[in-house]
Amino acid sequence: MQKSQQPHVELERARSSINTMQASNSLDEFEENWKDFLHRIERVWNKTANHYGKSPKWNGWQGKILKLRKDDQLLSYLINARGAEEHTVDDVVGRQSGGIGINPAEGNSLYIEHLSFNGPNIFIKSPQKIKVEFFAARTVLLPIKNRGRVYPVPKNHLGKQVDSSNVIQIAEIALEFYRKFIEEVEQAFVR
Repeated sequence: MQKSQQPHVELERARSSINTMQASNSLDEFEENWKDFLHRIERVWNKTANHYGKSPKWNGWQGKILKLRKDDQLLSYLINARGAEEHTVDDVVGRQSGGIGINPAEGNSLYIEHLSFNGPNIFIKSPQKIKVEFFAARTVLLPIKNRGRVYPVPKNHLGKQVDSSNVIQIAEIALEFYRKFIEEVEQAFVR
């Protein structure tokens, strides 16, 4: 069987979605790029199955991948997030507000004599050194409800823990899985 470029094209488009997520200037832009990623990564599977599924060996070979796509938390989540995004009105991501953290620079207790805000400026009077951290608003994954079933935010992939608070890392992990998947398919089916 001949190699198909279509899965590679979709994989590259999924990579591009990740790159534009990283460069997003707003949460809205980030969310749209995440949704595009969900569609592109699922198209990698669809294009691969459509082309190589013409082989009589495909149905037997794909069983282990179908099981992974159903049972693996991360893969199942992504499939169903794409499905929910496409076929429901439910949100597939949420937003976590930004904030500020005021902590002691040393030790674990802090005394503040005075704290005031004047527009974007913060004035803090304390007899000790302080550490101020700013946290940007960010996009977070939500549990997905698709076809009457709830899919929790993934905590592992292929038996390893993943940081589900890092949306881009989740996308990178999925991209690598499908890159390896295409490689395995081509080794098994391309002459």
